[in-house]
Order: sequence, then C-alpha cells, then structure tokens
Amino acid sequence: MARTILILGGTAEANALAAELAKRPDLRVISSLAGRTSRPHLPAGEVRVGGFGGPEGLAATLRAEGVDAVVDGTHPFAARMGWNAAQACAAAGVKLLRLDRPAWTPGPGDRWDEVTDWPEAVDILERHATRVLLAVGRQELEPFAALARVWFLIRSVEAPSPCPPSPRRKCCWRAGRSPSRPSAHCCRRAASTPSCARTAAAPPMPSWPPPAN
Repeated sequence: MARTILILGGTAEANALAAELAKRPDLRVISSLAGRTSRPHLPAGEVRVGGFGGPEGLAATLRAEGVDAVVDGTHPFAARMGWNAAQACAAAGVKLLRLDRPAWTPGPGDRWDEVTDWPEAVDILERHATRVLLAVGRQELEPFAALARVWFLIRSVEAPSPCPPSPRRKCCWRAGRSPSRPSAHCCRRAASTPSCARTAAAPPMPSWPPPAN
C-alpha cells in the first residue's frame, strides 16, 4: 500500500521534491498551495489549493487523507504555517520534516546593510539611493511609497495589486524562481542598481509554543 506524503509547498524546493517523490510507485504525493498567486506553477502529483482552517483543520486533513508524513516546504516568509504544521502533526501523530534553504551570504565586492524593519530600510534608501531594485514581496511595498525621489524596479512573482502610486517605478514580475539567483532577470535590467530585499531563507525555529500574537 502506498504511503501518503503531504508537501506544504509554494517554493522551488518543494516542487523539486514533489517531482522526485512522484516518480516512486510506493508513494502518493499531495502538494498543498496557499493560493496567494493567480497562476501558480503546479507541482507533480496531486495538488490542493487553499488553507486548512488552522492547525485543527490541518490535523483533520491528515487523518482523513491517511497522511504518513508532512514536509513543510513553504516559503520562509510564511511564518505561521510552520507553527500550524508542527501543532497539527503532533496532534495527529504524523512525522514532520522542515525543508529549509540556506541563508544568503555576501559575495566578493558586496556591501550589505542589514536592517531589522522596513522603517530602517526606508531611512537608508532615502539617504543613499536614487535607483533601487525592490524585492521585498508584493504585500510589503507600502512603506516605500513615501520615497518620492527614488526610482524603483519592483521584483515580484506577479504584478502587485494595487501597484505603488509613485510614477517613479517599474514592475518586473516575470522574475525567475531560483532561490540561488532570486532576481537575476531583474538585476540584468537594473545593471548595478542597489537592491533592497528580504533574505529568502528560513530563520531557526524557536521553541514551541509560538507567541500568543
């Protein structure tokens, strides 16, 4: 009897894993996508789209589908899903594996200014930049709208909606999904333009349970 693997996906790594596991006749592979993009790249195997209804709903799905193991391959920015998966798997008695990507590291000639929040990033750009490749996710653009003198090339999986009101911007939403070269297409268009981005790697998981907020 085939064992059932549920992959919480939405990343290139999760898609690659689904493609390999789907080749095995002893495995039934189900990939779950959050549904935040209108035309997602569908992985191999079975695919479901949408939320579970919190950890209780995910635990119920694990039992109903007879899931033997869960692989959390969600994007590092999808912080809450990791907690939900841990809680659901513990409740259902299902094994959980977290699929992490390595953190970005500076290369030769790089200059990095690491910040802890958007106001700090906005302050640095306001003082030091006139053209910026912005790769922070289409839901995090609002803090940068106040930078009227900065021209932005906005990197996004698909067009931001709504797009920032500043006329000094251009959207680039057909960027590659490779985690090792996340903005290669946009960088070629922006030449040596400085970049503002969130590192697309998962931080260490803190101890359970998560904070109440």
